[in-house]
Amino acid sequence: MATPAAIPITFNEPYLDVSSLGGRSVLVTGGAAGIGLACARKIAEAGAVVTISDLNEVSGQAAAQELSAAGLRVQFVQCDVRSYAAQVEMYKQAITFGGGRIDVVIPNAGIMGEQNLFDMAAASPASLDGPPPPQPSYTGCEINVQAVYNTCYLAMHYFRLSRAAEDTYKPSIILISSLAGYVGYPSSSTYSISKFGVRGLFYGIRDRASRETPAVRINLVAPWYIETAMTQDTVFRASEAGQLLDIIGFAPMDRVVAAVLQFAANEQLHGRAAGVFPTANEDLGDDLEGMFGGAVLQRHMQDVMVKVVRAMTAAAEKEKGELERTDSATAALTGIWG
Repeated sequence: MATPAAIPITFNEPYLDVSSLGGRSVLVTGGAAGIGLACARKIAEAGAVVTISDLNEVSGQAAAQELSAAGLRVQFVQCDVRSYAAQVEMYKQAITFGGGRIDVVIPNAGIMGEQNLFDMAAASPASLDGPPPPQPSYTGCEINVQAVYNTCYLAMHYFRLSRAAEDTYKPSIILISSLAGYVGYPSSSTYSISKFGVRGLFYGIRDRASRETPAVRINLVAPWYIETAMTQDTVFRASEAGQLLDIIGFAPMDRVVAAVLQFAANEQLHGRAAGVFPTANEDLGDDLEGMFGGAVLQRHMQDVMVKVVRAMTAAAEKEKGELERTDSATAALTGIWG
């Protein structure tokens, strides 16, 4: 496994040498919108043959038609990633479209699922005599981690299809986790579970992957909040995270795409995790040598907390000033009319 010191890298700028992606067969799940579509577009522009899959057929077909009309080789396959059989069919169509092989897999499909367990539990009155609370939903984990697990399993299987002897490209899986997989996400228990789970999957397969035949590169991208339909949802905007975004703001989509594109195209990169923070992208150093991302995370999250404290202090001072002005006005009126 490569260590952070082995290959100095930055993920802030677009990766320019994308020649290795020419003609490559790429699969992007959750590719009809958001991060998935942005990555699919840029990888297709690099010359790859791209299959985007999504549950939303209308958006997926529209995206594929738009990209195809621009001269890019893109197809859409509808797939509910919760279904293993549907994923098998998705892979078969992607491999056929890609000339009989699959080279890069980006298991991007994900949702912002259930609320925090405490909020869900509080929705039902506590009673021993009445009916028990309804069983909590687990959909966020089914899509965000169980389906990703199956996508990776099938990728490992189909990467083993025969290749031309001169084809030395190292197949690649690029996991899309989140900074919530490092610091948690209090507004949704299943989102935290699932993104930590994707990170655990990263730990669980990256070492073996490099020793297999063919060798497979496993890398991970962990974004801060990105402006997508998920983060524009009214429920999300009213949550703790939505309030935090009013202070910190989003990380730009193009930096997520830059990290994904570099992991796909740069065959030297394996076992690395890119953190997409509000102000910059950085190699997280998510291994023993890098203190499992601890030092990098601490530095960036301290910057976040400093901004939060400054914003809260400014708001308190503003409120205090308004109260003082109100008190002064009240005193003046009292002097006139008292």
